[in-house]
Amino acid sequence: MSADLLITDLVHELRQHAPFDGMNDALLVGIARHLKLVYYAKGAEVLSPASGVVTTLFIVHKGLVQSSGGRELTFAEGECFPLGPLMARRPVSMPLVAASDTFCYRLPMAQFEHLMDASPPFRHFATRRIAALLAQSQQHAQHRYATNAGDVLRLASPLKSLIRRGPVAVDPATPIRAAIEIMQQERIGSIVVTDEKKNPLGIFTERDVLNRIVLADISLARPIADVMTASPFTLPSTAPLIDAAGAMARLRIRHVLVMEEGALIGVVSERDLFAVQLLSLGEIVAQIDEAGHGGALACAAVNVRALSATLLAQGVASEALTQFVTTLNDALVSRALVLAAMQHPPPHANWCWIGLGSEGRMEQTLSTDQDNALIFSDGDVGEAHTLRPAFLKFAAEANRILDQCGFPLCTGDIMAKNPQWCLSEAEWREKFLSWLDLPEPEALLHAAIFFDFRALAGTTELAETLRQWLIFSLSHHPRFLRQCAANAILVRPPLGFIRDFVTDDAAYPGTIDLKKFAVRPFVDGARLLALSTGVAATNTAERIRLAALKLHIPAEDANAMVDGFHFVQLLRLRHQHTTDVNTDRARANRINPNELNRLDRRILKEALGQARDLQRLIEMDFLS
Repeated sequence: MSADLLITDLVHELRQHAPFDGMNDALLVGIARHLKLVYYAKGAEVLSPASGVVTTLFIVHKGLVQSSGGRELTFAEGECFPLGPLMARRPVSMPLVAASDTFCYRLPMAQFEHLMDASPPFRHFATRRIAALLAQSQQHAQHRYATNAGDVLRLASPLKSLIRRGPVAVDPATPIRAAIEIMQQERIGSIVVTDEKKNPLGIFTERDVLNRIVLADISLARPIADVMTASPFTLPSTAPLIDAAGAMARLRIRHVLVMEEGALIGVVSERDLFAVQLLSLGEIVAQIDEAGHGGALACAAVNVRALSATLLAQGVASEALTQFVTTLNDALVSRALVLAAMQHPPPHANWCWIGLGSEGRMEQTLSTDQDNALIFSDGDVGEAHTLRPAFLKFAAEANRILDQCGFPLCTGDIMAKNPQWCLSEAEWREKFLSWLDLPEPEALLHAAIFFDFRALAGTTELAETLRQWLIFSLSHHPRFLRQCAANAILVRPPLGFIRDFVTDDAAYPGTIDLKKFAVRPFVDGARLLALSTGVAATNTAERIRLAALKLHIPAEDANAMVDGFHFVQLLRLRHQHTTDVNTDRARANRINPNELNRLDRRILKEALGQARDLQRLIEMDFLS
């Protein structure tokens, strides 16, 4: 075979794997000309700390390379190693050996450095490997959706893709009449008010004409600043459309200002989003707000799930999707409480409905039951006993309506209708303190659910005050934190030496329970980091990011953990999208890794490795 044919075949082989599939032909040909194929017999050492500073990039052609100590690493066909030591100009930290007869391509340091400089996809892959792979996986999902549903603009697209014209703006002193005339001439539904530097100060919409001018009998000669909505909501031009949709649902707004490098470049309206197949988000929100009984609210809940499934099919990232689902689910809960209060009015005391578990962490998937509780204010213990019966009737009705909406009753009865979880402020502090003082298995189990609480409705200050009290109290209970650390490393990610994954060979042969063995290590680890550093956030990704700053964990390490967690969540969502979770809830979180495509198997392995790294961090910082 001629040299040119060999190069062509090698380029084709490289293109089958990330990050080479994102490179241009010239770069790939240049790489191929410098690759050298080397054979390693089973058990042969490929690299070791004694080899000194790494000067070669390895790409597995056939076979398997694994570590022989410390962190369990596995590199299969198409994978590159060791990227970290290469970039840091250091030796590997543990021996790497051939787990079978193996062939590897070797690329010299000079060509590796050229790739880092010349190829942004390769540089991004080398510095944020999981993020790069995850983006590639999402692109594949988007491609499948476009193939099946036609070439439509997807909600994973950046906001800039919707901008068709520059913003129309006026200064604050512009008379109302003049501003309305401009809107009519330009045929637009809103106008932005900016200062002399073109920074947005406010927005004025068609709806404001009726509400703020006609009904309020305001003179059209007055300045537009008197009737504008100040501090309008903004997003960067690179933010996905789903972020704008989520903001509109959460804040009940109809316009988002789009910024690029500090400058206003346009306005995206709810109408614009409707034009890109958004299943009438506004109609769903209105359906929730206007539901007059549980049946109507249940219909809205069905539409929320349908919209979620469509967004998933469009390749929307898991973080944005779960936040969007959370926003709409929060709206469902709030309306359920309004309907419950019509039937069983709560007592005249401040109260706060709190979400627990995944709902409290804003990480609900398409298959989720109820985990909630209620806090109410009281003057003394006697008053709490007097108020509780009425609150329990109110809570029971709310739990019933939520069940009707597709949020099944919790089998463990962790719901506000249970007298154990319908407590006054003082009773909640007493309950939490009993767990902190005696961190036994049951207390740790409860803490794992209840310490993720988040205010959903009512007087949110009650939850915020309880959170601050909890953070202060934890600083005086190091034993509890140590027990939490031991609990956080109890369930190990299912990675193996011989096989990529350790699967369940009993009740569900060949499967992995993603919720228990992949999500839990991240969630438990992030909770511990947050509780130990005084981070008030409940979301797992936010906990990792904020705690990393306080613990001086390198940003790239924290980002890799967050990326790993988000991919596991994405796998769960995709699986639940294709599984009848109502009739087979036991399988809602179980996947067969052999049924994943090669890319997703690779990312799952990386993600589980990040979960294991988080557990090792906990072992060193809390248990050594």
